[in-house]
Amino acid sequence: MWHIRLYQPADRAAVFQLCGDTAHFGDPIERLFDARELFLDTFAAYYTDVVGDHLWIADDDREGVIAYLMGCPDTRAYYRWFAPYTRRIAWRAITLRYRGLFTRKTLAYIWRYAHLRVPYLDLSPYPAHLHINTRAGLRGGGLGTALMSAYLDQLRREGISGVHLETSSENTIAVPWYEQLGFQLLQRTPTSLYQPSVGHSIDLLVYALKL
Repeated sequence: MWHIRLYQPADRAAVFQLCGDTAHFGDPIERLFDARELFLDTFAAYYTDVVGDHLWIADDDREGVIAYLMGCPDTRAYYRWFAPYTRRIAWRAITLRYRGLFTRKTLAYIWRYAHLRVPYLDLSPYPAHLHINTRAGLRGGGLGTALMSAYLDQLRREGISGVHLETSSENTIAVPWYEQLGFQLLQRTPTSLYQPSVGHSIDLLVYALKL
């Protein structure tokens, strides 16, 4: 039996594991990027270490963390944190902390990501954002809806005006679900960022919801 609760520091390793196992459209990040620890330090640490009070967990009595929603109530604060934090990541990379960093797959992804250009979009009406993932084999059972409900209720209590998320056209199950929840598409940007792993170009999508 699972239940929804807020993140606790003791969950960090389990959240990181699930994040790495689902980061590539529900599959392990290694389909795209060999340096798992680098990916997690870059894209997950803020949610566990800084805004853990907005990170919601689906906790199963027997299996532990089976789904999560990483929330951030203030995206501008995230950007202010991220810029200096990247220098720490760069130092760890230079000192060879990250396994899998210097493979052709990883370096090619870093190059494509560094050259990614997404048109500017004013998200000030939607200051909060989120990332959500569920363990493979457990999707479609209500975990995502329960996590989303807990997070959106929290934002409403805090007086947050809106929330946005980033996804892609490759997430053919998640996209209709977001729309069913009331999220509206704000931006669609074609990209070849994931072409080596999925075999074709996709569209990056930004959805938003007023609260």
